[in-house]
Amino acid sequence: MTVLIEMTSRDPDVFYWPKPSTHGKPLDLLEVENKIYKLEARYIRLTDVEPLPWAELEELDDEIKQLTKVRNRIRDKWQESIRKESVTA
Repeated sequence: MTVLIEMTSRDPDVFYWPKPSTHGKPLDLLEVENKIYKLEARYIRLTDVEPLPWAELEELDDEIKQLTKVRNRIRDKWQESIRKESVTA
């Protein structure tokens, strides 16, 4: 048993979780995408409930649509800034 303790204390722990790749996306875009992902997951879970909570499903659907518009706007600005940088470079 002491051999295992000595072996583990001698070898450094080099394991780590890598940071998730953002592919250079702005933080606000990642935040909106994460909110959309969570709302879509909640929407899917609610569709398994009997009877269907139509009012809540409609609210979630409206919020998802609104956040999708925000996401598209942020992504378009980001892509436009990338295009401008590549033209000036």
